[in-house]
Amino acid sequence: MKYLLTLVSAALLLGPLPVYADPFIYQCQVMSDAFIKADGSLDVLQDSPRIGQKFTVMKKTGDVIGDVMDSLKNPKILSAGSEKNSYKVLWQQKSSDKSRLYVDYLNIDEFVKGMQKPFGFFSGSLLLTGICE
Repeated sequence: MKYLLTLVSAALLLGPLPVYADPFIYQCQVMSDAFIKADGSLDVLQDSPRIGQKFTVMKKTGDVIGDVMDSLKNPKILSAGSEKNSYKVLWQQKSSDKSRLYVDYLNIDEFVKGMQKPFGFFSGSLLLTGICE
């Protein structure tokens, strides 16, 4: 009996553990990279170095960690997300000469069932899409 208990305990400890979503962060990966061309059509970049890159979003603050969007500062959370609404973050940054305003926007479809939530990131004519968990 002791041998059986040891064997079951070892199997439980060494076996794969279930993965749970972290309630405080999103772990995201870029799946596609595109931009809006001058004629209004979308140009999807097949060999973009951004495809496959990962980044982390701090749900409470909207801060983003990762090379894809690391330079974005002072996020404003527009929606914390729910079963019926997306998580939404907006960044506004002035150009160095303060004559222009840049707006960046991240939308994560929190309402989608399951662990994988699609996202869209818009910066000017740039569009990145992918999955967050």
